[in-house]
Amino acid sequence: MFKFFLYATLLAPIPFGANRSWAWSLYAILLGLIGLIVFVTALLNRTEMHISIQPVKYPLYLACVPIVWSLLQLSNLAPDSWVHPFWQLASEQLPGHIKTHISLTPQETMTALMKLFSYLLVFFLSLQFNRNSEHAAFTFKSIAYAGLIYAIYGLVIYLGQYNTLLWFDAWVPMDAVNSTFVNRNSYATYAGLTLLTSFPSLLEKIQSSFQYGINGHYGRQYFFEHILVRGWLPILLIIIITTALFLSQSRGGFLSTALAILMFFIIALLSHKIRNNFAIMALLAIIAVISWGVLDQSGDKLIERLDSISFKSEERFAVYDILSKANNENRWLGMGYGSFHNSFRLYRDETISGYFDMAHNTYLENIFELGLPQASALFIAIFWTALICLHGVWIRRKNWLYPAIGFCASLLVSAHSLIDFSLQIPAVSFTYALIMGAAVGQAKPTRKG
Repeated sequence: MFKFFLYATLLAPIPFGANRSWAWSLYAILLGLIGLIVFVTALLNRTEMHISIQPVKYPLYLACVPIVWSLLQLSNLAPDSWVHPFWQLASEQLPGHIKTHISLTPQETMTALMKLFSYLLVFFLSLQFNRNSEHAAFTFKSIAYAGLIYAIYGLVIYLGQYNTLLWFDAWVPMDAVNSTFVNRNSYATYAGLTLLTSFPSLLEKIQSSFQYGINGHYGRQYFFEHILVRGWLPILLIIIITTALFLSQSRGGFLSTALAILMFFIIALLSHKIRNNFAIMALLAIIAVISWGVLDQSGDKLIERLDSISFKSEERFAVYDILSKANNENRWLGMGYGSFHNSFRLYRDETISGYFDMAHNTYLENIFELGLPQASALFIAIFWTALICLHGVWIRRKNWLYPAIGFCASLLVSAHSLIDFSLQIPAVSFTYALIMGAAVGQAKPTRKG
């Protein structure tokens, strides 16, 4: 069941990042069935896996706040003073009894709630399965290899100028690598996450290469031969995913991934988990050389886009300003989880000429939809989970890399969510939840004393 769950999650990017109604609905049903089977077999003692929420008890309690509030938003149980003015107006103007809601679009709120349940279920199942260190190692390797496959596909489509998305003619310009995702920024976040999961394999090869040191001639010879002979696959994996990331031309994806990688090395140095400093230097040197080489060959358009950053020309900053004012007006109730597409029409003005079905800032959008207290509970739950991973780096003697990557993955998606909506693409959230479940599963010591 573990591998079935893992492979099903890794296949999520194929149907356009699972960002289609049939795709996210199918995954919600599939994950629900997997979860039901896991829980029933655990209750009947048919499996050695022990179900527990202890490591993430309080973050899960916090995550229940937006869930319960969303259920209230889409119900007709709220007091009349809480319901959206649209429903009050409709009940006054239309004959018959009109059910009123806090949410402007209850159907969209139900869909958003279903997605959130799916993400939490992936995280929870990943946590249960990946308490086993062998499972965790397999999970991280599988995510990295999946990232390699999606990167190769994206590079073939882009460099071959096929102008297709899967077997469909592309309905958007294919002027960058976006693999199976419609939006290149969403793919950049996914590529950054898979790139982080490739570090354990490479670091393992580097550390084993220092078996005879590097002071002597034989030690240096052994080091380079071992890296080239046994470490070629993780190095090639990093080269290909990095190339795809640069050719996605996503400024936010590139900068947030660079920030996450920088944090990984800071954690490795401050925690003193790698006793051989040459191993850290070798890993840093390999990644620096790969990044410089790929950027030199494939980063021209990305550099141009980085140079063209202008706060005045970016219309999304006007959207942020409007949302900030709207959130001040309605900070407690929200407009309805998942209702941004329809609710924002009531606030946009002549300063906005483009089409915005998402806010390009997940924090402002969630506050707009859920209300400040409820959205804050969700943010704190994710932040708390990331801190569990960071704490796990210091208390674990073995497998500390997994919680370190979990914290860095959280930093990556959190930074990118400031300027984009990648976490609102189901495949990206599934992958992040899968990583975090494994990271938290390995953040606690397996034995005490």
